[in-house]
Amino acid sequence: MKQIIRLIFIILLSTGSLKAQESFTIRGTVFNAKEEIIQGATVFIDGSEKGTATNAKGEFKFANIKPGTYKVIVSMIGYASTKQNVIIQDQSASLTIHIKEKATVLREVVIGNDSQRKENIKIFLKNFLGESGNAKKCKILNLEILDFSTIKTILEATSDDFLIIENKSLGYRIKYLLRNFRYNKGTGVTSYDGESVFENLAGTEEEKSTWIENRKKAYQGSLMHYLRSLYKNNLRQEGFITLEVKNNSQPLQLAPNPVNMEQYINTVDSNFIQLKFKTRLYIVFDKENALKANDHDQNGTITKMMGKDGSIMRLFLDDAIIDSKGSYVDYRSFFIQGFWGGKRIGDQLPFEYN
Repeated sequence: MKQIIRLIFIILLSTGSLKAQESFTIRGTVFNAKEEIIQGATVFIDGSEKGTATNAKGEFKFANIKPGTYKVIVSMIGYASTKQNVIIQDQSASLTIHIKEKATVLREVVIGNDSQRKENIKIFLKNFLGESGNAKKCKILNLEILDFSTIKTILEATSDDFLIIENKSLGYRIKYLLRNFRYNKGTGVTSYDGESVFENLAGTEEEKSTWIENRKKAYQGSLMHYLRSLYKNNLRQEGFITLEVKNNSQPLQLAPNPVNMEQYINTVDSNFIQLKFKTRLYIVFDKENALKANDHDQNGTITKMMGKDGSIMRLFLDDAIIDSKGSYVDYRSFFIQGFWGGKRIGDQLPFEYN
């Protein structure tokens, strides 16, 4: 009997050890160009709820990190923000990060142009936050830090500090470090780059219940949802139909049979997959019909307009390396159009969402 108890105890210890090995630590120290320790710098993991400040020794630490790809950002007043990509596979990471002093830029003060700034802000909010129901309930609390410039038909925006965004629909306060924003008034094309960290808003039990439901709706059918399902190889079970696009214009000419995405996936290791394909893919989230979609060989094509719910995805690079969070190593990996392309900050969720 004692031997059985001892055996059970050993098994429990082994199981606990395996579970402990599933999470790791990202720690580091921040210096300036003179190798001086920087205290009080803001350090966060992009797209997450993990943020902190360096201590008196310039040190920071993030615990409970699962294997995957991460982007660590350091920001400090008077210094240019710095980012460092970190890939966690089977061990913790220790970083040494140097930040450089930011050059002082004297900006021209424009007087008597308040109407133009209001118009610029209107364009920025529409194309940065988005136009969804969630986006319409977002508010940027410090719009005064935005700087605008115009070159012909291009509107650009930058900021020297975090934009503070309250999303009353999803229950988050987002600190967004905007690197650049560009809107082409001629083509209507928007591009922006930056990093974000999330905090949960305080709320009543009723508000929290609403946020849980709204977050679920924002996640369902999102790019994050698709890539996580791709990683788990259960796209159809999760409600996604993927079809090959045969042409480059509207209306779309689609292959009639759903694509078996498994043929485009290679397992890198236990934590990452490689996605590699050369075609354009049309993707729609249709929970009701995904498992009913015909897998048998059919001839011809399906003619279809893009619609509000469809997305087109192609690789911008040769491949994409994806982890279980739905994150990809290089932000340039994909070119996205349609439904996903229209999703902006107002519908963004942190990668902790599950």
